[in-house]
Amino acid sequence: MDILVNVLVQYRQLMLRRQAAAVLKAVRALDATQRKTTADQTLSEIQAASVLPYPHWHGSNESMLYRPWSPVASVASGRVRDRSVQLRQRSVAVWLAVVYHETRQSPHAGLQAVHRQVLGILRELRESSQASPAAEQAWFKAAA
Repeated sequence: MDILVNVLVQYRQLMLRRQAAAVLKAVRALDATQRKTTADQTLSEIQAASVLPYPHWHGSNESMLYRPWSPVASVASGRVRDRSVQLRQRSVAVWLAVVYHETRQSPHAGLQAVHRQVLGILRELRESSQASPAAEQAWFKAAA
């Protein structure tokens, strides 16, 4: 059984790393105003997901009782390349929120690496929004 779990974790790690690259590319393609809006949306999504019993299923309306992960991250990562700026911003925010909660307390080293990638993307969003230092600290404290 451990072999199956390890294979699933490695597969998920590969999927999330590929998706993280697409999300990072989408974030870097946004201008400063769009990044600020995306950062605010991401904070809202992380906070909204944190009050759910299963925060990594945020944004899904299907029953996920027997699935190891939700399809929300895959759908959101597919939409980060959309022509609509608002859809791209929302997709980046949802992907970051879902994957943040999914990988946050993972005991697997590969998923912890993905969590560090998510934190790096969040840092890039935060730094590019040019907020005051007090607002930056409040942003990260509220997200945790």
